[in-house]
Amino acid sequence: MKEKFNIQPEAGILSVFSRLNYKVWYAIAEFVDNSTASFYENYKTMSSEPYNITKLSVHVTYNDIENTLTIQDDAFGMDLADFKKAILLDQKPQQIGRNEFGMGLKTAASWFGNTWTVSSTRLGSDEEYFTEVNISKMKTQHLNEIEIETKKVHKNKHGTTITIYDLTKKISGTTKGKVKEILSSMYRRDIKNGKINIYYDGEKLEFHDFDVLEYQGKEWKKEINFNFEFSGNKYNVTGFVGILSDKKTGKGSYKNAGFALFRYGRIILGGPDLNYKPKEIFQQSQSQISIKLFGELNMEDFPVNQAKDGFIWDDGLEEEFLKELKLNILDYIKIAKLSKSERISDDFISDESSDEIQKSVQNVLDSVLLTKQNDDKDFQKDNKEIEEFEKMQEDYNNSAEETFSKPRFYNIPINGLKESQISVIWKNSPDRDLFTYDSKKEEIYINLNHPFFKPFSTSQDFKVLLDGFVISYIYAEKFSIYPEKEYLINKYDFLQNLNSFLYKFGRGKK
Repeated sequence: MKEKFNIQPEAGILSVFSRLNYKVWYAIAEFVDNSTASFYENYKTMSSEPYNITKLSVHVTYNDIENTLTIQDDAFGMDLADFKKAILLDQKPQQIGRNEFGMGLKTAASWFGNTWTVSSTRLGSDEEYFTEVNISKMKTQHLNEIEIETKKVHKNKHGTTITIYDLTKKISGTTKGKVKEILSSMYRRDIKNGKINIYYDGEKLEFHDFDVLEYQGKEWKKEINFNFEFSGNKYNVTGFVGILSDKKTGKGSYKNAGFALFRYGRIILGGPDLNYKPKEIFQQSQSQISIKLFGELNMEDFPVNQAKDGFIWDDGLEEEFLKELKLNILDYIKIAKLSKSERISDDFISDESSDEIQKSVQNVLDSVLLTKQNDDKDFQKDNKEIEEFEKMQEDYNNSAEETFSKPRFYNIPINGLKESQISVIWKNSPDRDLFTYDSKKEEIYINLNHPFFKPFSTSQDFKVLLDGFVISYIYAEKFSIYPEKEYLINKYDFLQNLNSFLYKFGRGKK
């Protein structure tokens, strides 16, 4: 059975949606929002007898050969009245939720392509409804009617399928990876609760919680819940803030820092490298706060734009929100500032890393001739949580067992007449000394865990400079000892030699 259905105003207006400033992942999210909203809003019916359905699957499939995008779910589905509302413009659902504007299907489908179809069957019904919207044809012929076809199906069938043809927005391989990553993050709570499975081209999306800094059973994370008023309206914010760990798992890194802002359990602002990082809290892009502070905030009371990729708060609401948020997390902002790398990883003193540095430094030393330079002249705390964090850092660093790299042997040309050999060994130690020197064994030990240099010690280039500096320091001292008085150093000779060696090392490194 078929029936005509008027979708006034003229369907040509749908072509305007193709010019919306959507991102691919937010457009796909419109369909996922509809699927998950249908599931949650009807969960009581679906999970009860005789259906006993407690999980939802959403499949997103992109076919670059046929140039189609399909979104298929096994949610509650639609009856005829709901089906017509889904096609009509400006038809808002009765319930406020993820699909609160009632425009997602029309706008996203029309943004993606020129032709799209919808089919849906409500749970418990034996009728499936199908329609096709061909924007180019309807615009050319000034049509405002579509045809809805009804056919009989098995009563076990339920859910909705949307297929978009003649795509005007392609999804490249690089974009595909980003879409999967962002959708996994955007719907992290759905994925984690185990009730909803989302697939992209057959691959099940997953999300793993970020690594929170933890020590001796304490996790550096706190719940927040505050209220404020703005322009006569009340706003409530809940969620948590925390400090990211330095673990090398990919779950505690710069791209995960910042705040993910949620509304109805779905991210509005946030995701990998997309998290909310206002300067009022995070300061500059490479500040310690921007690397370590993260959190999830629930923003149900805040208005969102129609694309659901941002909040409508340019009237001063954002500034008021940030003022209140900052007041409620001042302790964790200060903890983030203090949270330098907890301890140098053994990766940084590995044999491979040591070999690379040895080659780089020796190449410079081979081009540098050390000559002795002579001179005849005589020459308070904010609160207990911050105090506890500082104590934790100190205990954690002091509890480290010493680990050592393999020795790197350097040949030092001296006065063009001979070579001297010295070995340099990195160590990861709670010692207070930056480096030590054993003159009998000609061995230098450099402590990469020293707090003065630790923030830079993960850089290979820095470790080349560190080896060069310490070697220059040792030889400047050697060349500045008074004859027959090995325990006395001419301080002026020392400074001249050190400056000369560092200058030569720097030039040789170019």
